[in-house]
Amino acid sequence: MRRKQFNIEAIPDFMAGFYSLIARKISCIRDIHTEVAGEVAAEISSGRLLDIGTGPGYVPFEIAKRAPGLEIIGIDLSSGMIEIADRNARESGISERVKFEVADAARLPFEEGYFDFVISTLSLHHWRNPAACIKEIHRVLKENGRAYIYDLRRDATKEAGSQLKKKYGWFLSFLFLKIVMLHSSITLSDTEKIISSLEVNFTQKTVQEKGVILKLYMIK
Repeated sequence: MRRKQFNIEAIPDFMAGFYSLIARKISCIRDIHTEVAGEVAAEISSGRLLDIGTGPGYVPFEIAKRAPGLEIIGIDLSSGMIEIADRNARESGISERVKFEVADAARLPFEEGYFDFVISTLSLHHWRNPAACIKEIHRVLKENGRAYIYDLRRDATKEAGSQLKKKYGWFLSFLFLKIVMLHSSITLSDTEKIISSLEVNFTQKTVQEKGVILKLYMIK
């Protein structure tokens, strides 16, 4: 029988500050943010980008450093997270081109074809209806626009676990993987089912395995 996973759609406001601190201090999470920002900035340097499940805004900040020509909007269901992200943007002096708002991925408050790029990092496992969210992503993307959705995988391979231990040490890797097991319900099979069941037409759609990360790669 499949073990029930701890899953909430939005991190409660009272937990936002703690989550923000953990995401900033844990090196393996910081490195995921940096890797995502590098991949995205290598693909787009201007236009509009949407970050779904932005949390404290760390990924948009990293992207903004690398792509100053981008207009970035981050959304999250947690008003506490958006308050932190707004404050961080003001303190970093980038609030004119990196903005945040409370919004639901299943009902995006943007017109059709508004964004050149949509991303999400470590948020997919929170989505109650992934197909509905991806349908909305498709709607707000321009023709040939891209979507990169990254999440931690519960079924990480032994090789991926060994690489994690080699890079971060036994204790941090053990803690990280245990948190994944308790918190994330995403597996390779889960993501492949999401991709195969989509009712909207992407010209390309695939799942890429990247160690302890799964990446949904889609082009409209």
